[in-house]
Amino acid sequence: MKETQASGAMGPEEMMKNQQAIASLAGTEDAKRLMELLQRQGGQVRQAAQAATQGNPQQLMEMMDRLMNSKEGADLVERIGEQAKKAGL
Repeated sequence: MKETQASGAMGPEEMMKNQQAIASLAGTEDAKRLMELLQRQGGQVRQAAQAATQGNPQQLMEMMDRLMNSKEGADLVERIGEQAKKAGL
């Protein structure tokens, strides 16, 4: 086993595969609908994601909480999660 794999780091091939799988998932109708729902909730998705990467996940967590409390949102997240597992993510 390579040292990078033993330490949990991904090699270039695996990173490319994951990037392609994520890009593929992002283009699905479910992902597009999820973004529509988040935008409709008044959420500034990009701003919330940026804040989360800077150590302040509160706005993103609130958006996800509202989303998961709706049947449609919870169903979308579940389907996208299943698609991600099938893609090896």
